[in-house]
Amino acid sequence: MWVWLNDEGKRVWGDVFPDGKVPVCSYFQEANLMRGGVTPIATRIVFVNWSALSSEQKLAVLTKISKTTGSSKVEILKDILKIGLPLRESYTTAFVAAKLRFFI
Repeated sequence: MWVWLNDEGKRVWGDVFPDGKVPVCSYFQEANLMRGGVTPIATRIVFVNWSALSSEQKLAVLTKISKTTGSSKVEILKDILKIGLPLRESYTTAFVAAKLRFFI
């Protein structure tokens, strides 16, 4: 399964996903994301399929989040492996696609 980044998503994540295609392992769901570590914001997210990313993409994600939050890459990786890597619906076309496995 995957989602496509919209224009805003490409501005934020286009360096990691240059073709705009992001592998995911869930459908969109409601979540409370922390903004500034203080205020939870209700939003819809999808979880990125971390294991489907290349080593370069994983490093780019860790570096980007580390620069934004000030947290270490090790801490961020632990959270991703424990919780998952959420991607906001507002950065996507809001559509999860799946590869057709059977066609009659």
